[in-house]
Amino acid sequence: MGMTGRGRLRLMASYARGGSAGVPGPSGLMVETTVRCNLRCPMCPRTGVDYPQADLPDDLLYPLLEDYAAMGGDHVYLYGLGEPLLDPRIFDILARCRALGLGTVISSNGTLLNADRRRRLLDAGCDHFIVAIDGTDQETYGHYRAGGVYETVVAQVRALAAEKKARRAKMTLVVQFIRMHRNLHQQEDFLRLWRAVPGVDLVRLKEEDIGLPGHNLTGADGKGRKNPCFLLWRGPLVVRYTGDVYPCYHIAEQGDALGNLRDVSLADLWDHPEMQRLRSMHAAGEGEVEPCLSCPCIRPRRPFILGAMAVPGITTRYLIPLMERVSHRWPWIFNEEVRDPVPGEAGGDP
Repeated sequence: MGMTGRGRLRLMASYARGGSAGVPGPSGLMVETTVRCNLRCPMCPRTGVDYPQADLPDDLLYPLLEDYAAMGGDHVYLYGLGEPLLDPRIFDILARCRALGLGTVISSNGTLLNADRRRRLLDAGCDHFIVAIDGTDQETYGHYRAGGVYETVVAQVRALAAEKKARRAKMTLVVQFIRMHRNLHQQEDFLRLWRAVPGVDLVRLKEEDIGLPGHNLTGADGKGRKNPCFLLWRGPLVVRYTGDVYPCYHIAEQGDALGNLRDVSLADLWDHPEMQRLRSMHAAGEGEVEPCLSCPCIRPRRPFILGAMAVPGITTRYLIPLMERVSHRWPWIFNEEVRDPVPGEAGGDP
């Protein structure tokens, strides 16, 4: 399945002309299958909030995947504020997505990658697996991944990489480092360390995109956005563990839901009047409303946005770390403009 070539052309045309209704897609869908987590990361909105140990109910989850595939959905991000490997259904979910022709992306803290889970992950056929390791020693890693043991995670990820390579699995394995004030001094060592590990496909230096004070490297500058926000046309549309659906992951934390899957279909939510209003405002250069004003999301130049719409989402996921590598050295090539840094903490300024 997935979006057809004609659908991609329609999507690109809709974005280019600022169309607000009847937009093909969404190309991406973020599904928070669980909100359970075993770490207390200080940069995560989950930390300090009394979340339940809860999962997206089966009677919403599986019909959602069916509906999304029927809409020509492209790929699914199977994570949110929880740790996906704490969801006992995750391997079944991966298999179901594969049967429906949906590409899959998982982002994990890697602490639960024991031998059994590594085998089941490879068996299930996850397309794109990201492991977040934001340091090169226990002190830095432990600050950002509170509750995790650095040496254990490193050993488990190395084992996954070796097993993936031995099995010639097609899964793209990404080891990720989120750039924040207290770990910037370790980013070059991180690159050297993980680029040398056979079976690791990509090493990503990711910009912090939640924007929590004390961790963000750039200030909120939604007012300075030149192009309409691509998330409103391409997705991912965000489904929380409650079944509530949001226009994007930033609004999922800062704004109101479009509706709930128990009451409204996914297709109707994608074409919801609020989605149309947001698209129209952004297309007219009037996206200066909260929560868009405080959005820290990346701001690519228009050719890159249209290019991402022209190819499958899994392809885009593979290319993103490569483009970020270029943008770290020459930010003006990829980004609309260079954003002002936020003053740093211990560990150096950006």
